Amino acid sequence: MQHINLSFFVDLGASLNAFGALGKQQQSSLADAYSPLADLDTRLEKLLNGDPIRLETAAHSARELFTPLRALLRRHYYVSDTDQLDWGKDWNTNFIADWEFLTLKRKVEAFQHVMAAEFQNSATFYVPQRMGYHTPTLILNATVCAGLWDEPRFQGVARHDFNEAGKCLAFGMPTAAGFHAARSVEAILILYYEAFCGPRPERLMMGDAIRALEAKVDPEGPLSPSRKVLRTLREIKDLDRNPLAHPDATLDMIEAKALFDLAGIAIVSMLRGMYNLERAKAGSASDTAA
Repeated sequence: MQHINLSFFVDLGASLNAFGALGKQQQSSLADAYSPLADLDTRLEKLLNGDPIRLETAAHSARELFTPLRALLRRHYYVSDTDQLDWGKDWNTNFIADWEFLTLKRKVEAFQHVMAAEFQNSATFYVPQRMGYHTPTLILNATVCAGLWDEPRFQGVARHDFNEAGKCLAFGMPTAAGFHAARSVEAILILYYEAFCGPRPERLMMGDAIRALEAKVDPEGPLSPSRKVLRTLREIKDLDRNPLAHPDATLDMIEAKALFDLAGIAIVSMLRGMYNLERAKAGSASDTAA
């Protein structure tokens, strides 16, 4: 998936229109013509290099326009055989004749027609707003939705899966969104288990981790897992994670949003619990040393 800056095509259209205006004049001074020509040259070069999209059908016509356009620029504006602009030439009293634009004008028209045809057949979609979420945020960095964008421990698989859950939610794939949200929770659960229970076994199932953490709960102790966090984790496991393991299970958008939100809450709570545990251990060590 590639994020496309649509303003590029607005600017490309403006560059093509500015070039068209030059072609209607009998002659144009180098000073007047430079900006429209250079802008169009820059945007065509980007397109030919795959920015912001990789052209298919229109690539040939883009190259057919770019090559003589670049030659015209070098002929009139650059010192021979160098990449230096020729500032020794008076750009206000030197002109480009209308016939020099004639060939380019035909190539511009051909490029516009082929480009329009390619866009008509391109797989371009509009993603509407999902629930109360900002669509670009869901697609580009869903961790913002849970307040986890700058959390140093929320990295690797956990962060990747949470962001994938956001993309799936945005693109209307609720079951996939739920699957990735649950995977993100499991990745942080491993860290939560290791913080309170020690090294994990080679294969640690979600249910086994929750039961082991429940056995460590001490309502009076500061070094204990949170019952509230464990209730949330068990809800995710029993109501969502286990059913999602079956191929016939599906989620609708409301269910996927609920799991996405609950996953964010569970992850934030587990990370906070680990920070609290570290502070409590550090305080206990200080008291012992004193």
